[in-house]
Amino acid sequence: MSLTTADLIEMQQLYARYNTAIDTGDGKTFAECFVENAHFDSGISKIDGREGIGAFAEQTHAAMPGMRHNATNILFDGDGDNATGSAFLIGYLTEGGYKPIVTGRYLDELVKTDDGWLFTKRVFKADS
Repeated sequence: MSLTTADLIEMQQLYARYNTAIDTGDGKTFAECFVENAHFDSGISKIDGREGIGAFAEQTHAAMPGMRHNATNILFDGDGDNATGSAFLIGYLTEGGYKPIVTGRYLDELVKTDDGWLFTKRVFKADS
């Protein structure tokens, strides 16, 4: 069975919740975007498990409280309860005006759980 419209909307909301959580320092919500034993590669650090993933969001926000994540060109492909996703990212700082600091692409693996669609693996690759 291919992905439904409801699946696509729920996954889109997952991407938005992820970005909002890291930009507000909400490590709990950020971690809840992932399955318990997920793998997250930020391009700087590789983290396994929700606890470490949540701490990453809190630390990132504390270090750069004015950072914002803008994900674009989000695509999904999948069948049934498994999917892949991708999105381009523009990361920028808001303090003192708009200052882009990173661009790149997320490559994702997702699974449909009792709690909805979640990341099992998320890898960010910065542009060179």
